[in-house]
Amino acid sequence: MGYLMLAIAVLAGAVKGYCGKKTSRYVTGTADAALANFMRMLLCVVIGFVTVLASGSLDRLALPLPIAAITVLSGAGTAFFVVTWLMAIRKGAFTMIDVVLMLGTIIPIIGSFLLFGEPIKPNQIIGFCVLMAAVAIMCSYNNSLKGKMSPMALVLVLLCGISNGLADFSQKMFVRYSDGIPVSVFNFYTYIVAGIILLVCFFCSKDRKGGEGKTGAYIKHTFGYIAVMSVCLFANSYFKTLAAAHLDAAQIYPLSQGSALILSSLMAAIFFGEKITWRAVVGMVLAFGGMLVINLL
Repeated sequence: MGYLMLAIAVLAGAVKGYCGKKTSRYVTGTADAALANFMRMLLCVVIGFVTVLASGSLDRLALPLPIAAITVLSGAGTAFFVVTWLMAIRKGAFTMIDVVLMLGTIIPIIGSFLLFGEPIKPNQIIGFCVLMAAVAIMCSYNNSLKGKMSPMALVLVLLCGISNGLADFSQKMFVRYSDGIPVSVFNFYTYIVAGIILLVCFFCSKDRKGGEGKTGAYIKHTFGYIAVMSVCLFANSYFKTLAAAHLDAAQIYPLSQGSALILSSLMAAIFFGEKITWRAVVGMVLAFGGMLVINLL
């Protein structure tokens, strides 16, 4: 069941990534990124409330303090992830984002080992090392496409990986401490917190513009993509949290990002014209091999 939930989450994430790449060319600065993602969070809040309502969980909306703190961590990680992702994707190859997100899986793996005693088996360590080799090759692939990243682009993708790792770890914390609270409630509050943070980021941004080229003017042209991204973002988080109840962190997060690495490489070649070289092929093969070692041995 855990693998099925994870597969749905990965597919939702791939569709979200495609829509994000299509809309990224309209984003000119932090204010645009914050506003576009605030719109996404609003839609996710609506989806979350409908899900809570449909599941008859309105009586579970009053959260104990520890769970409320976990939702704040989840919301903050989600907010900083979506902004840095959208900004970073404008500065590097589509594949590079998933390369760095693979590194971010170290956070939930080590955190779950230290806090919850989840084992890290020898085959999982070997498989993770194979995935890191795939990451190194894909970094070389990215550099061959667009040259070395600028220091700002490097900072953005590193922040992207860290924030995503924290958001993933919050899912593990929730399933450990939830005490029967539905995942829909957790996601509902996650997107409320994320929306508040993004709104603050928007009003604090120094690059907001007025007039004909005002910040957010493009949203009416990209709202369809934003709506699809909202549904996929909610589905990705919802089903990955469900999967976290069945799989150890050393399985779920490398498998999730390894699958995303392969899918993003294929999408970059098919839809965005990024050339598939021998390095990309070797990287994808290694990523697939690493996932097999982690989950099948």
